[in-house]
Amino acid sequence: MFRVLIVDDETGFRQPINAFLTANGMQVKEAGTAAEMDAIFINFTPEIVLLDVNLPDETGLDIAYRLKQTRDIDIIMLSAFGDVGHRINGLTAGADYYLPKPVDLRELLAVILSRKDRRKKDKEHAALWILDVSMWLLTTPDGIRHKLTKNERSLLNVLISKAGHSVSRQQLYEALGVSEYQYENRSLDVQIARIRRRFTADSYTIPIKTVHNVGYLFNEKALIERRLPD
Repeated sequence: MFRVLIVDDETGFRQPINAFLTANGMQVKEAGTAAEMDAIFINFTPEIVLLDVNLPDETGLDIAYRLKQTRDIDIIMLSAFGDVGHRINGLTAGADYYLPKPVDLRELLAVILSRKDRRKKDKEHAALWILDVSMWLLTTPDGIRHKLTKNERSLLNVLISKAGHSVSRQQLYEALGVSEYQYENRSLDVQIARIRRRFTADSYTIPIKTVHNVGYLFNEKALIERRLPD
């Protein structure tokens, strides 16, 4: 079921949209503030956020920017300010679409369905795991970006760059800055175990496999990015 989160401080504005989208087969949650939105994110992962520009505790522009830094999510900005300047500000902050208030529910549904189709097509061609070595981030299959430690980044860089192929223990120790090691040294196995625990959830398990007498293998589709910070 497609998941939508409405973030707007007007209950009378949220409720009709909620009812309309629910009637069209979507799972909908509501938040009246940025703080409420953050609390909902703990147990609910929306694919689209309908976001008001003016909220009591944080601007929609700031919210859009920070969500785009940490989540794979579409943002449709909703605002009573519909002039070109405000639309440009919203799109620049990270919004994927901008609709002026009052919102026509049929148009809103058309935009959501269009974004839904786009997301489906993008995911069909996207890597499940994305390592950004410049920003030290790992994007997991649920679209969440995780900040990595130095050792996590070093090990994942080697494993993902050779995805589908075995990587020896020697290569992995060298990635950690250890040029010589004793075979009975288990520090590498401890590091790998920590990575496995951290990046395993109900919907995915990090695909690092043990290769007996060799080392380890990352055996799913993955992508390495080297983008520059903003």
